[in-house]
Amino acid sequence: MPTFAEAYCNRTGCPPENFSRSVFWRTLHWHALPFAPFLLLGDYFESDRSLIAACGRASRMREVYDETRDFPYNPQNSSWLHRHANLRVSTQRLRDLAALYLATAPAAALPHTQPTEPHSF
Repeated sequence: MPTFAEAYCNRTGCPPENFSRSVFWRTLHWHALPFAPFLLLGDYFESDRSLIAACGRASRMREVYDETRDFPYNPQNSSWLHRHANLRVSTQRLRDLAALYLATAPAAALPHTQPTEPHSF
């Protein structure tokens, strides 16, 4: 089963080495766009990069949900700019983007049923 990064790069033609950068710009909160070039000079977005990398390795949406669920609790996200100004990637946009390239969940197993007797006519 392909990972999110593999599926994304195959379908968009994005070189694998540009996956994180491409996804970063697609999932960044729109109001963060004017500030991002300045914040990229340091390690401000390091937790965002780590999140995108972890989601890129996911081969199932469950893994993406788990990664994005834990993202707000990352100690690097404790600054006012991350928490209140939302100068970060949108976890909802990241999940939505990943859902376009990954299966939502493995096929649910059908309930086990006993074989029935053939009908005689």
